[in-house]
Amino acid sequence: MKHSTLIFTFAISALFLLSCKKDKQNPTVELTYPDYAMLKTGNYWVYQLFDIDSAGIASPGSTFDSCYVEKDTLINNQTYYKVIKPKPYSTNEKIFSYQRDSLHYVVNSSGQILFSSQDFTTVFGNEYFLASTTDTICQVIKQMAEKDIEAATPAGTFITMNSKTSFIMYPNWTFAGNPRAKHIRYSENIGIVVETLPFFVSQPWYKERRLVRYHLN
Repeated sequence: MKHSTLIFTFAISALFLLSCKKDKQNPTVELTYPDYAMLKTGNYWVYQLFDIDSAGIASPGSTFDSCYVEKDTLINNQTYYKVIKPKPYSTNEKIFSYQRDSLHYVVNSSGQILFSSQDFTTVFGNEYFLASTTDTICQVIKQMAEKDIEAATPAGTFITMNSKTSFIMYPNWTFAGNPRAKHIRYSENIGIVVETLPFFVSQPWYKERRLVRYHLN
């Protein structure tokens, strides 16, 4: 009887040691990704507006914008951050969105993907802008584009990844260029360093926000 008990005890001990050995060989891997959005209450970025002509030449303007993270809040049991920025082409109006990091994605409270540091194949958005029921202005495609590209700003030159929106213009709307594009360039541990503002279909020029200074908590 004692002999049987000894064998049983030994077998249990062997199984325990084997289990421990397997755990050490296959530890749980916790995935972490670089921070490109820098979503933390109190963070802010100051930008200078630049005019970009049809040849791509940039001229600095006299307007400065500030964007900041006002607070965090729970939406559907997830923590989002309220990001406030000036409304394009307005002197004092503000717009805001709620955003959060989700692995290597930045998403808003509507579930739209705004950026990814890893996913350069998925199309985040594909829609059409209509002038009327019989006249389509353009097809709009949102997707990550260039990675590890230098972007020059008054705050310095940064290595960036580009969240790109492409506008494939339909024949009646190509007079100011085709295709056209908006860029939002993110830099690791900095945030957005360059952002193209919405453009006018009738005009070939663009405006860009370029980073001047920033504060990160």
